[in-house]
Amino acid sequence: MQITGAEAAKILVNGLKDAGISLIATLPDVNMSDLLHEVEEAQDVIHVPLCREEEGMGICAGAYLVGKKCAAIMQNGGFFNSNNAIVSTLLQYQIPVLLLIYYAGDIGDRTFGTTGAMTEPVLQALGIRYYIMRDIDDAPELIKRAQILAEDSKKPIALLMTKELLGRRSALKSL
Repeated sequence: MQITGAEAAKILVNGLKDAGISLIATLPDVNMSDLLHEVEEAQDVIHVPLCREEEGMGICAGAYLVGKKCAAIMQNGGFFNSNNAIVSTLLQYQIPVLLLIYYAGDIGDRTFGTTGAMTEPVLQALGIRYYIMRDIDDAPELIKRAQILAEDSKKPIALLMTKELLGRRSALKSL
């Protein structure tokens, strides 16, 4: 069943809250507008809008040190921009942060092919475990499990969000 972006956003934000996430850092992105709007409207989550993605790594690190469970939402291009902060802060000091990354250039996506091709190899090179989220029905459980893994491993864990997940296209219509 195809759902709207707004419906997917509600499911994702509720999944984050159910996983105990209390602070979410985001950067504006048109591909995630419904999700970012839902984060902004959430009353029981601290939303920190960012100018650059790497700022979010420092903010999440500080929040973690005072007891918050954190997530950062960004596009994969922003993930690339934040690699120095991820390595020198999150990995170096063993800080678990859930990275929700819009997977621009995913299979069947005719834009950002190079970005899409580099996303998984960069995550692998950094030693960051990642999971591709395609089905919104699986998202709440996957978010919860990824948060547990982040906490237990003391490392960031990435969840790659596809257009299908965000309710922006059906799996077969765009092929």
